[in-house]
Amino acid sequence: MILAEQTQNSTNVYEPIQNWNQRDLGLLTGERGMYRLAHFWQYAMVCSGFQVFNLDCAIRFNPFTIAEETRKQNLAPEPFLEQIRIQRAFTPYQILDALKNILTLKEENTIYFLLAPCKQFLDGDVKDDEGLFLLNLMLGFIEKFPGQNVPLLIIESWTYSHKNFQIFFPKLLRATQNLWELKMDKGLSRIRTRKTSITGI
Repeated sequence: MILAEQTQNSTNVYEPIQNWNQRDLGLLTGERGMYRLAHFWQYAMVCSGFQVFNLDCAIRFNPFTIAEETRKQNLAPEPFLEQIRIQRAFTPYQILDALKNILTLKEENTIYFLLAPCKQFLDGDVKDDEGLFLLNLMLGFIEKFPGQNVPLLIIESWTYSHKNFQIFFPKLLRATQNLWELKMDKGLSRIRTRKTSITGI
């Protein structure tokens, strides 16, 4: 098996999602702006006929961002918002249970967004060794999504200083086939794409 890695930059915020084949695990990261961009991607998914499911682990989903985008196109927001569902999870165990349920249900024509999944595992109420153990359990669930043909996009910041995040995040990066890094500079957005694909066996 040969792994090929391709890197490119783009100022078109929709280009990564247009080129995503939905069979590969995707991760959008950066210092800021990722969650707002994820809303635009969800809008684009609904425009393409998909339903969207958010597992929101840190209250990152904002329906007004979707409404703002639809109104720019002179469209009513309600039909778009009706195609977007949100489930919020506030503890590591709720996140793990939700991921397990998603893999069990495997709803057709649905794109899953996992918003800020690491934050709850880094909470001060979670002991360090337990938090790292549970993060690795979460990664085990995440790695099952491509093999079960369940489209998953993870949106996560890279700015946590917690030592467990420093250990875990590289593992998450290695598990993804599509890594998008959003960079903001003087009000301008640029997306760096790293795509790793299997080119031969």
